[in-house]
Amino acid sequence: MWSQLSRFLQVGALGFAIDAGVLWLCVYQLDMPYIGARLVSFIATIAVTFVLNARYTFAVPVRGASKTRYAAIQIAGAVLNFTSYSWLVLSGPLAGRPLLCLVVGSALAAVHNFVMMRRFVFHDQRVCQLD
Repeated sequence: MWSQLSRFLQVGALGFAIDAGVLWLCVYQLDMPYIGARLVSFIATIAVTFVLNARYTFAVPVRGASKTRYAAIQIAGAVLNFTSYSWLVLSGPLAGRPLLCLVVGSALAAVHNFVMMRRFVFHDQRVCQLD
């Protein structure tokens, strides 16, 4: 499980770089509106991380994993991240400390996404074995 978590975090870091790169490209090179650009970058990131998480993190065939569940979990993780960040930065115990709130929100979302993907998306028998 720990090596899967490590690989999951590596894919997440790469996904963040892809997200930021596509967003930059859409906004600054293609002159897209911010929200539309963010939608494009989010979709691109989900597509790439889906394949990488299937093959690299969980070592299961891409065809055997549910793309719909993956997208739903990613969306739920984004909502969890934004909601926890917003509460913490506005009225929670970390009010006024946005970077710390970002770390906490991102960590909560990462744990949620890993557990849910392991259980509901990439649930090949090999995934259930501890490393």
